[in-house]
Amino acid sequence: MQTFSDMQRSITYQNALSSLFWVVAFGIYSALSSIYLFLPPMLALIGYLFYRSLTRHDLYSLIVFSIMLLMIEAEKGYWFGSSILFFTLLSHYIIPYLEQTMRCNLCIKAIFVASGYLLFWVFITMIDGVLLLALPAFDWHTFFYMAIEFALIAMF
Repeated sequence: MQTFSDMQRSITYQNALSSLFWVVAFGIYSALSSIYLFLPPMLALIGYLFYRSLTRHDLYSLIVFSIMLLMIEAEKGYWFGSSILFFTLLSHYIIPYLEQTMRCNLCIKAIFVASGYLLFWVFITMIDGVLLLALPAFDWHTFFYMAIEFALIAMF
């Protein structure tokens, strides 16, 4: 008879379950942030985590953060995949250039947050201008969101 004494007694798929929890929690937070304007949409934070998982070649977290970016797009009414395309272009062309020319890690994070909101708005405006759609909204809340998200990203 075979014994099972060397079997591992832990939760199976612990990484998948914790990621599912974070995606569901982010979905609830995203719904609340559309109701309450003082809650930022976390576009730059999720974009920064997307960038980190892209540079570390971590496919699993890249998929999780891509799902979160798609949730932001769906909630804000942006084009499907536009934020993934934008943050991929940002992480392949702009951020490596900044990392080569600047040595201040905090400055790079500040530029990432600013470009995550301002350049993404320009990117969406260009796409909407080509397709003759209404321009996306941009108001003072965006600067408030940038300050909150920079404080969060500075902790990483």
